[in-house]
Amino acid sequence: MSLFSQQISWIEENFRELTANSEVVLNLRYASKDNFMKKDMYQGFDRCFLSPAAFIMFSKVCDDLRENYPDLQFVIWDTLRPRRIQAQFYDHLSGTPFQDYVAAPYPGSLHNFGMAMDLTLQSKNGQLLDMGTDFDDFREIAQPQLEMEFLKSGELTLEQHANRLLLRRLMENQGFKVLPHEWWHFNAMTKDLVYEKYPILE
Repeated sequence: MSLFSQQISWIEENFRELTANSEVVLNLRYASKDNFMKKDMYQGFDRCFLSPAAFIMFSKVCDDLRENYPDLQFVIWDTLRPRRIQAQFYDHLSGTPFQDYVAAPYPGSLHNFGMAMDLTLQSKNGQLLDMGTDFDDFREIAQPQLEMEFLKSGELTLEQHANRLLLRRLMENQGFKVLPHEWWHFNAMTKDLVYEKYPILE
C-alpha cells in the first residue's frame, strides 16, 4: 500500500479529484520513474487531487480551452504532493546548483496544499506542444523570467515561446500565476494566503 493510499479518506474529504476527460490527460511523472529522482515517488498512486478552490479555478481554465482551443488538451504532470515527498526532493538537491528549484518542506510547497499544478499542452492526437524543454529541466532556458534572453540568442524559438505564452494565458486568465523559474508550474494563490487558511498533506 502506498503512503498516499493510507491517507486516502482524508485526501478525499479535503481535496477534489481531477480525472481524465476531453480536456485533461494525466501523466503523473512522480508516479513513474520518468522524473529527476529516477524512481516512483508515489509508489504507484496515480490519482490527481487539487484543493477545492484550485479545482474550481482549473475547471474554468478547461472551459476556456474547450471553447477556444478544442484541438488541444492539458497534460497534468503533478498536483497534490505530500510534504514527506517534498522533503525527499529537497534533500536530494540540497547542496547542488539546483537546490532552489525545490521548495523547502517547511513551511512547504504549494503542491503540498493542492494549490500548485505542473502541466503542459498537447494536441488531441497526443503530440506535446514544443515548450523548449521537458518537465523538471533545471537549465535556465526553462525559466519564464529569462525567456527574452533566450529568444534573442535563438536558443528559444518563437514557436516555443508562443506555446508557453498560450499555456500561461489560459492559466493566468483564471488567477493562476506561473513560477518565474519553471514554465510548467502554476500557483493558484499566494503562499501567505495558502499557509494561513488551507490544509497540508503530510
